[in-house]
Amino acid sequence: MTSMSHRRAFLLVGLLLLNSLALVVTAQGASGRGGSKDDFLVNSITIGNLSSPADSWIQPDGAVMPYVFMDETIEITVEVRRLGNAQLGKAAPVTLSVVHPIGYVMQTWSWNTSELLGSIGSDTSSVSWTPDVAHSILNTSTNELHGGLIVRASVDYPQDDRNENDVKEQAVPVAIQSDAMDGIAGTSLGFIPGRYQATGGGATGQGSWTTTGTDENNSDVGSRHWRHSQPGSNYPSNAHDRLVRGFFTTVQDCGTDAALDGELSFVYQIYACRHAFYSNNFISTQFHVRAWGATNNGDAVSIEMWRPPGQYDDPMQSLHWNLTKGAPASGQGDWTNLSWDPQVDWAQIPTLSNPDIFLGGNTWYYGLLFHSDSSGAGEGMHVDDFIQFGISKVDEFTLDMDCNNPESGFASPPNGLLVLKCDVTNNGYKPAPVRVFTEVSNASWMSPYLQIRIDADLNPNDHDNNVILQNFDAGMTTSVWLNLSIPPGADVQQQDWNVTFYDHSNGDMKGMLNIPVGVTEQHSVQLDSSTGLVADNLLPDESGIVPFRLQNTGNREANYRLSSVFSESGWEGVVENDTGVPVQMPIPLSKGESMDLQLNVSAYELAAPGTVSFNLRATCPTCSGALFGTDVLVRNIEVPVLRSLNFYADTYEISGPSNGQATVVPLTLFNTGNAEEQYNLELQQSNWRLQAELLSEQTPVLDPWDGEANIALRFAMPLGLEPGLYTATVVARNVNDNTVGQSLQIQVEVLDTAAVTVLDEDADQSYIPGDPPQSMEFEVRNDGNKADRFNISLVVPEGMIAEAGWQVSPWIEPGASENVSVSFSFIAGTEGELQLGVTATSQNDPSISDTGNALYRVGSQNWLRIPSVIPLEIDTADADHFMELTVRNQYTTA
Repeated sequence: MTSMSHRRAFLLVGLLLLNSLALVVTAQGASGRGGSKDDFLVNSITIGNLSSPADSWIQPDGAVMPYVFMDETIEITVEVRRLGNAQLGKAAPVTLSVVHPIGYVMQTWSWNTSELLGSIGSDTSSVSWTPDVAHSILNTSTNELHGGLIVRASVDYPQDDRNENDVKEQAVPVAIQSDAMDGIAGTSLGFIPGRYQATGGGATGQGSWTTTGTDENNSDVGSRHWRHSQPGSNYPSNAHDRLVRGFFTTVQDCGTDAALDGELSFVYQIYACRHAFYSNNFISTQFHVRAWGATNNGDAVSIEMWRPPGQYDDPMQSLHWNLTKGAPASGQGDWTNLSWDPQVDWAQIPTLSNPDIFLGGNTWYYGLLFHSDSSGAGEGMHVDDFIQFGISKVDEFTLDMDCNNPESGFASPPNGLLVLKCDVTNNGYKPAPVRVFTEVSNASWMSPYLQIRIDADLNPNDHDNNVILQNFDAGMTTSVWLNLSIPPGADVQQQDWNVTFYDHSNGDMKGMLNIPVGVTEQHSVQLDSSTGLVADNLLPDESGIVPFRLQNTGNREANYRLSSVFSESGWEGVVENDTGVPVQMPIPLSKGESMDLQLNVSAYELAAPGTVSFNLRATCPTCSGALFGTDVLVRNIEVPVLRSLNFYADTYEISGPSNGQATVVPLTLFNTGNAEEQYNLELQQSNWRLQAELLSEQTPVLDPWDGEANIALRFAMPLGLEPGLYTATVVARNVNDNTVGQSLQIQVEVLDTAAVTVLDEDADQSYIPGDPPQSMEFEVRNDGNKADRFNISLVVPEGMIAEAGWQVSPWIEPGASENVSVSFSFIAGTEGELQLGVTATSQNDPSISDTGNALYRVGSQNWLRIPSVIPLEIDTADADHFMELTVRNQYTTA
């Protein structure tokens, strides 16, 4: 049988296969050093025998590739020869192994050869092998078959000094299954014809597939083949006929690898089972047939994978490949290789959420499908030689580790950090349960503090020396970092660093590294602190403690001096022990010894806000060489903004009358903080009638450290304000932080106050001398803050006679007024402007008085008076209008 077709290369498997083909020489064989008389070699490996040979595949270059089938037993024969001319027979142990391309041994046989003489001696032994997994890849573009399980034979004779010929291996592709297509299935796996509906559903009849008219003379392999038309007839129209891979059974149970087809069973009146292809158990598959013939347009014969109900136009239910895509020959008996990789078509379905999952991980039924429309027909296709290739998804896995460890191992001084990075690849076909474990041969390095840490991309939350890699998918490469800290003060020594990768499910070791680690001699020191980079927050002139540890991490004794340097002037640091006592320098420490200390930091009294950094440096004046390690501790001190102020007044008590004479109290505000500040000012009065007033509501921006602002607080001392005690409170609040502020209070004592106002009057006419007396009222208002009576006196000009209505006013309440009537007349012959003064004098305080005046025009003033005029309405143009005016002599009342 010969078969060639098409297959897209599966990159991961191809790479793994190439890796597996590397020549492996056993350790015992590699160390054997005998003479040429003891040269045992594996001469040949033969798959199959004359009675049951392996199947053969002809490659594109004409080479013949033997291959076998899963779950079918085949014989493997190994021939071992002995070269040289030794006349004394010797036997050698032989091992035959089947190795999966991902690198694990699947099966092993061992035996000893017969005693062989030199040159003419050979030994042939055979074993039976039944592969339980498939591993084969058919490249459907080049018709090349590759892949396969590795059959490896080795002979291991201790005195053999030619080890290059001790091992021979051969890749043997293992296909899933085949069928000669000689007729309808029986109780063993074959093909069952059935007619179905293109819209989906169960079988309705047997359909058109038949082996009628076929025999060994017109078949490619076996005694018959399948066609979908009767001899001499055309294939039917409007057909949807499947050739289902399956078998018949007399019981209703089809087993775990098949499913009962009820409708097909009804058609044949016997239980019919569809064979299932569980795609979750494989990582790839290719189907191969041999065919010739043709179909008309609109008709097709396809290799099909389907799932009930099997709707033809839904690729999720019917995934099919038209044989015409492989360009089969149309001539009778001109058999053509046709092959299909269903994953290629499956991955093109646009609605898939993850097209990389092989065939969706679904269960499929499969076979051939003939589909026709209602148009013309012909003889159709002839199909033979069904083969299914593929790769089984095995549970086992191997790991590839690419690590950056030096060939000669690591070397480090005490307190050094060694970092090993390994890129680990899961060569398996399933997620791998991998556990990484690491340790060092010096047990004291592992206790009481673990000196090893693992950082893995696949488990970011676990960092000890035993870490499980989570979700390590097939084909994935992940990074693992392993960190080994050399203990401080470690002596010069040589240790082994072991890194082991395990199968976490069963504890099997999957890989191991043994790395030499050498500790070198060195003076070194470690300064570290439990504080963060910002070690403290200190206000100006404050002190704080920064704890730190000084450790001699070298493996030689040393004396250390510690000194601190600050980035700003005015700062100081004193090294103290944990009780606060200054430490004398230098500090002697033996190798590995440590001491807990503290740096007492004093802030500059005028420190500005911001960050001040300091370096605490360790030096070793007694060390003969350079000092390594962390000899400088760098930390920052944060200086917060200090907001404070000093707010005061020149006086906090004032007293005075409410006489309208304002009083001003100066206020002064000092910014005593360490940053520029500005303050809002707010006035609060115990009585709004006090009428106090701030002459500014906000200070200017004040410089730090005693920036000054002058503020004026004005008291109006208004007339009529009742006597008593009043308060005015001024609050200064920081513009940037209103919780920072200060207030001050001014106490105001308002005294008893007498005040009077006599309002001036206006005589709006002229007076005739000698006329009878007239009267005019003058308003007297008490502007004091207590009830008062006022004595009334007149200042009468010459030529005028005047008399007040009363000499003493009634009691007038503060802010109230009374009108005093003054009768007056003018002596005949008097002319001119005469001014009368009315004076009111307080009885509460006779020193308080006020005079109101009135100016009188007496005699002729040469004035005419025009009283108010009635408005004239003009509503006609170019007409005469008349207005009547009254003219009065101001001198008389006429």
